[in-house]
Amino acid sequence: MKRDTLQISATLSLPLEAVTQTFGILGKRGAGKTNTAVVIAEEMIRAGLPNVIVDPVGVWWGLRSSKDGQRKGLPVYIFGGEQGDIPLEETAGQLVADFIVETRQPVVLDVSTFSKSAARRFMTDFAERLYRQNRQALHLTIDEADTFIPQRVEHGAERLVGAINDIVRRGRARGLGVTLISQRPALIHKDVLTQIEVLVAHRLTGPHDRDAIERWVEHHADELQAREVLSSLAALRDGDAWVWSPGWLGLFQRVRIRPRTTFDSSATPRVGERRPMPVVVAKADLDMLRDRMAATVQRAKADDPRELRRRIEQLEAELRAASAAPVRVEVPVLGGHQVEQLVEAAASLASIAAGLHAAIQRVSSPPSDASPSPAPAAPPAAAFAPPPKAPPVRPVRPSPSGQLEDLPPLRAGERRMLDTLVRHHPMKMTRSQLGTIAGFAARGGTFGTYFGTLKRRGLVVEDRDGLQLTSEGLREGGGTPARPQTTHEILETWRRALRAGERRMLDVLLEARPNRLTRAELGIRSGFESSGGTFGTYLGSLRRNGLVDVDGDQVRVSETLFLAG
Repeated sequence: MKRDTLQISATLSLPLEAVTQTFGILGKRGAGKTNTAVVIAEEMIRAGLPNVIVDPVGVWWGLRSSKDGQRKGLPVYIFGGEQGDIPLEETAGQLVADFIVETRQPVVLDVSTFSKSAARRFMTDFAERLYRQNRQALHLTIDEADTFIPQRVEHGAERLVGAINDIVRRGRARGLGVTLISQRPALIHKDVLTQIEVLVAHRLTGPHDRDAIERWVEHHADELQAREVLSSLAALRDGDAWVWSPGWLGLFQRVRIRPRTTFDSSATPRVGERRPMPVVVAKADLDMLRDRMAATVQRAKADDPRELRRRIEQLEAELRAASAAPVRVEVPVLGGHQVEQLVEAAASLASIAAGLHAAIQRVSSPPSDASPSPAPAAPPAAAFAPPPKAPPVRPVRPSPSGQLEDLPPLRAGERRMLDTLVRHHPMKMTRSQLGTIAGFAARGGTFGTYFGTLKRRGLVVEDRDGLQLTSEGLREGGGTPARPQTTHEILETWRRALRAGERRMLDVLLEARPNRLTRAELGIRSGFESSGGTFGTYLGSLRRNGLVDVDGDQVRVSETLFLAG
């Protein structure tokens, strides 16, 4: 059951709208700021509010186990670090942002193994992309925030500070909230810190850090409250904090934050002891993770100007090479069935010609009283005799010397496409179906090249109803299959050809047959957000391949899969 508030202490709960608000959690080491941040993250995740944690220390993985390490914790994905589900590359900031925007899953981005420059590069691309792409409620938690938005901005870090500043100041309009965590607020860039809406102040003793609190007060609160807070900061117990939100909540309250309920992976090990590790952790759905990340990678490549430029340069190089190469002309070759058709056509023409000849003679004959002239000789039958039946002819083309030579054998990809058509003969297939089962993108250049070869050699024909082998193609492919495929065999063929996510969606629809499912129901049962790009990509593929029927919001498995019985 989802929660309708975020309970962070026995005396204070926050509304769910906190997901799009901005928090600053400040306090010296050991004062309880990490526990406070974890508690807020726990509450948001349990309430179904997406939360992404940037972890430069490598201590947030404990969310996946219970406090005692004996039970499952929260279903959080870990990218990077020693406990990661998948590694994290410094160049993957935009890709990871796209994945998070699309999936809305709770994720820990562990950048603890990055160098300072690598972490900054990743975070710059990630924050800029997240701000541009996100439009639904999502909370970003940045631990050790002074690492990413320092008061003294080094050369090359300007973009990162600007991106986080955009999220803090204007992110709410794009569904973004943010929590900044720091034990040294004096080191955080003041243009960012002063924009925080909710201040959570734990124990602070340094005069410069207290000055940072005063600068926040100048923008948000009155001086009387400020004096009360500042006079008590140095004496606050571990776990106690002032929660201050003059604008959003009208709140000024000293509270004791509840303990975290997940495993404390940030606990400092005692001298002579090894860091404790949990026994049981929540398992990540790695199949879903791989499927969605793969789909995100493909879209990123398609949209990446650098990738497009690389492809254009490759095509231009191929065009130059083709222009410089000697011209090769392919001579059309007739298969045996085509020769037979020509023989029949020649015989028909001979019959027509004989009839026309007789008609002309009747029209041009003299009247009956005239002396009959000798009838012209009929055209020799040999003139219209059909040519002898020719044996099957192997495909040929001109050699450089001008002599005819055999065409090379089919390439592996062409042979795979031919074998696919043979297995489904005499049924027709669409280009999409042939491409999917044979392992090619139906709109790609490789598919077009291979299919063009099969078509030019007379092995396959295409009409508005689809593709089908010719008799020559069937002979080239080894003959007719021994028996028609069963429904089970057809389904297994598709399961092997489909991507894991597409296969999962098809299995859900097969289980629901003969009933229809709404797009939302299909998304929930197969583990996808029905409004997301991955869901649309996979459903579109199933539809193009004739595996599902889509009628508005209703989806069901296609009955054509069951015609074999």
